[in-house]
Amino acid sequence: MQDPFYASGILYNQKTHQILLLKSEALDDKPSNWSTLGGHSRAGEDAQTAFARIIQEALNLNLKQKNIYPVYDYFHSILNKINYVFYAEVGKPKFSANLKKDTPSWVSFKETLKLAFSAQTKQDVVVSERVINSKLF
Repeated sequence: MQDPFYASGILYNQKTHQILLLKSEALDDKPSNWSTLGGHSRAGEDAQTAFARIIQEALNLNLKQKNIYPVYDYFHSILNKINYVFYAEVGKPKFSANLKKDTPSWVSFKETLKLAFSAQTKQDVVVSERVINSKLF
């Protein structure tokens, strides 16, 4: 049996070259922060299935397994578990977000240079962009 893990990533629209990220609410003393979509695994799930479920639960969007691609994985010291990072190719889908405090937004990779991220999330976005670009060219 696999140890519990975290699965996260982005949705990528190949036509617009935009990714879907989450913007957190600004707090009184803290500006908005941006993040990828992610969540914890359930017993018996593999990482790709967990990512698909997380997207389904957060956005009511069914991803096809063939459109989900691994980016990389690493030990996430804050979560104290392995984080598997993916990207999924999608059209610009209509979805209904089931998120309590985050707002999903489509942004270009160029726009991400101006966004506030944690250091680890920034790395996840940069590596995802490189993997996507390597596949396109």
